[in-house]
Amino acid sequence: MGTNPENNQIAGAITYPVSSQNMQSVPVQPRQPRSLQGLLRFAMEATKAEDAPGNSEFSPMDEERRKFLEDALKSLTVNVAEVLQSSIKVLTDTEKIRSIQLGEPLPSDVETAFDNLLDYIDDIDIANDFYKMGGFAIFPVCYGSENDELRSRASSVLAEACQNNPHCQRRALDCGLLNVLIHLVQSERGHALAKCLYAISCICREYEPAARELVWQGGVAALAALLRAPEPAARTRAAFLVRHLAHHYSDAKEQFIQNNVVETVVEQIKSGRDDTTEHLLGILLALVEGLDPTVLQQCRNPRLNLKKVLEDHLKHPELEESYIEEKEYCQEILQQVFKDCPPIEVVDDEVTR
Repeated sequence: MGTNPENNQIAGAITYPVSSQNMQSVPVQPRQPRSLQGLLRFAMEATKAEDAPGNSEFSPMDEERRKFLEDALKSLTVNVAEVLQSSIKVLTDTEKIRSIQLGEPLPSDVETAFDNLLDYIDDIDIANDFYKMGGFAIFPVCYGSENDELRSRASSVLAEACQNNPHCQRRALDCGLLNVLIHLVQSERGHALAKCLYAISCICREYEPAARELVWQGGVAALAALLRAPEPAARTRAAFLVRHLAHHYSDAKEQFIQNNVVETVVEQIKSGRDDTTEHLLGILLALVEGLDPTVLQQCRNPRLNLKKVLEDHLKHPELEESYIEEKEYCQEILQQVFKDCPPIEVVDDEVTR
């Protein structure tokens, strides 16, 4: 087979172009590296011809500089499998976890274990490896703890592992973790409640089997109740998930209608705008899509005075610049629900036209 003298390349070797008219000796290349330390030396030797005159010769490296460079290179190499296994070992130590009392700060090794997991499992491949290594065994242990911070950190790990990851979503469902969370969400408070809702959301979003399970296990009623949660973070998480479910799953939407979520949403909007308001308006818009007669009747209930609530909300000056979606949602709901709407009267608690 012939070769091109102007592009003399051999697989697995580094060479230089050769001109038949101006032959030059090819510099001897340093041996290709097999480690990070070798890579550093390779780079130094391969570029020494480009150094300024007088600086092309090597000199012995002093011990302090050598140690600094070795430590720097070692810091770049992490055995992720070992880190995961070590974290799992700590968090499945039942005796240790049970010893952490309510209100106590987490021990440093437990805190480090959670931090290490969260550093890596947002990568889908590593999250799947975490499951294969038995990582999901940490959740029954941690959720059985009376320490709310420990349960909160466990929910963060579960959420990160499952987010946009069908494999871990399926495993969480198979392991019964969604059912655990549905029960937990009814008793959790504060930060732990927000993280529990986050984990439920990450298991269910874009994974229909989990969304169906949530509906079947009574999760809809629990979420509807949490739209009134006193904690803003939990209320926002609940509203975000209710909005998603109402928009994407007809069974969930039907149950939200049966639970009269419209009334809860309107009450929350009346209480003043916050980070939850956009999601609340999104829930209303998702529910009125399709113009279900029951939803229209709920929205037009004079006791709610929804039309005025939406019109007053549109008067907020910040809707013109910072919260455009809220403005659009209000306008769309008004258009869908109240256009050509005949007056409604209440007689003995019954809605009549």
